[in-house]
Amino acid sequence: MTEFDTAPEVEPTSPIDVETMLTPLSASGPTVRALMVRKLTDIVVLPTSRISSNERALVADILLQVLDKVEESLRIEVAQRVARVAECSPVLVRMLILDEPAVAENVIKEADTLPEALLIEAARDVSEAHRVMIAQRLNLTTAVADACLTYDEINVCKALLKRDDCVLSPNAVNKLVAMSAVHKDLQGPLLKRRELEPAHGFIMFWWIDAERRRRVLTRFTLDRTIIQDALADLYPRVFRGGDNDQIVKDILILAERRHRPRGMNGEPVSMDVVKRTLASACKYPAEEIIDAVAMIGGVTRVLAGRILRDAGGEPFAVLCKSLGVPRGDFFDFLTDAADGEAAVAHAELMLGVFDSMPRDFARAVLRYWDWETNPRIAHITRLMAALADDLSIFDLGEVKSFS
Repeated sequence: MTEFDTAPEVEPTSPIDVETMLTPLSASGPTVRALMVRKLTDIVVLPTSRISSNERALVADILLQVLDKVEESLRIEVAQRVARVAECSPVLVRMLILDEPAVAENVIKEADTLPEALLIEAARDVSEAHRVMIAQRLNLTTAVADACLTYDEINVCKALLKRDDCVLSPNAVNKLVAMSAVHKDLQGPLLKRRELEPAHGFIMFWWIDAERRRRVLTRFTLDRTIIQDALADLYPRVFRGGDNDQIVKDILILAERRHRPRGMNGEPVSMDVVKRTLASACKYPAEEIIDAVAMIGGVTRVLAGRILRDAGGEPFAVLCKSLGVPRGDFFDFLTDAADGEAAVAHAELMLGVFDSMPRDFARAVLRYWDWETNPRIAHITRLMAALADDLSIFDLGEVKSFS
């Protein structure tokens, strides 16, 4: 028998101690951390008759330390309860609003009163989802709406344009007008806004469809008579009296009652010359024809080229009406330049546009299009230039020239 075989048999000395040999099982139910958060929330939402503001602030400070270390579902639960308490600590509300959208939604949408500064901070510093929720919030202020537009997000813009109860700031309207050149779905809601003014409508005119162009011409019709009467005594002083203030001169030209077509050397030209030039421009807008149209129209070459290149034809109707072209000649320009029933139908449609405008109003529209020194138009143009990478209507050179 081997040594191994003769070894004594070892008997167990004691039974296995289950409590010391096995890993203790986790207690079922909420963790102590979750229980603490719920208990502290119970306190922080107490009415003012039960807790002072200092005590509420202390509890909120404690929650700040632990709340971001619990699961999202528990933070949502806290947010739902806090949203119903007007007296809740601002620092705790701020933490919940800056949390994930699922958490913040409860406070942003349900809390009746939130500090404007806090909503502005959230709009500028968090996510697009937050900004959309803020834009849909009741009692939206102009300043908060401005903050929501910080990142030019299309969904946020749409949400804001639906808010008829919120007055948009001039800067917000300028930005939305610039964005509407790229995002067609902003155009309809934007044209319905009461904050829109003639400058906005006549800038948008270049990229909206035919129906909306007619709407712009109807909505923003204006009569410059009151301005012309007020400035009438300045014309002889500036143009014949030698008082050569260029700024005043430019404004007087802008407000002039009736434009007189002139030739290359400043000489007056007859209506016959005007008609022959415009007829030629309709058939073949060569470079020299564009120069001639600019000269007789009293506009820049850039604007003359844009008018003649426009596929819709409404800008050409505006130009002809401003020059006093007879309606029959205007109709002939269009039908002689193209053949077929479609051309005649289009000419009849443009004749309707031509007839809808008083001559002075047509001249005012032309001046808006060519108003290079207007600060608001220049600002919108700069905003458009910033969007030039996405701009499919104008190249950057055209956008800059529009200012």
